[in-house]
Amino acid sequence: MMANSASEEIGVSLRQSVTEHSGSGRGDGSFVLVSNNDRSGAARDWSAALDLVREASEAIRIRDERATEMEIEHRLDAERASEEIRSLQEQLDDAEVRIAETEARARLAEARASEAEAWLAKMHDAIVGSFTPVLAGEDSAEAELRAALASGRLEDDE
Repeated sequence: MMANSASEEIGVSLRQSVTEHSGSGRGDGSFVLVSNNDRSGAARDWSAALDLVREASEAIRIRDERATEMEIEHRLDAERASEEIRSLQEQLDDAEVRIAETEARARLAEARASEAEAWLAKMHDAIVGSFTPVLAGEDSAEAELRAALASGRLEDDE
């Protein structure tokens, strides 16, 4: 920002000097603007004009330096951004791999759970099928015993 204000000040002073000197054809005595037609040998003091040229060239140099600095800063920013993008892309790729692995494990767990449920259903059916005749036999023996008790047959046998 200092370079811009310095170059603006130089530009303003350059414009003022040129305006002051070009308005009258003669300045404050430090230098004289001479037309091509004026060959009378008027004294030319070019030191003020050279000072203005030096100031202008300094302003241009300062602007060039600042432009170079900004270009370097932008390149560094671009490199940092590229590195961050690369890093984030790697993280994304890793996350996608982990997600795929997790989904595969979830599918495997679901398959195993389904298989376990099927086996449990088979075991249930086998157990119920095996004990039904026994339970049915116990129920009939129990029913006979109750009937005997009710009819009084059991008391006579004793």
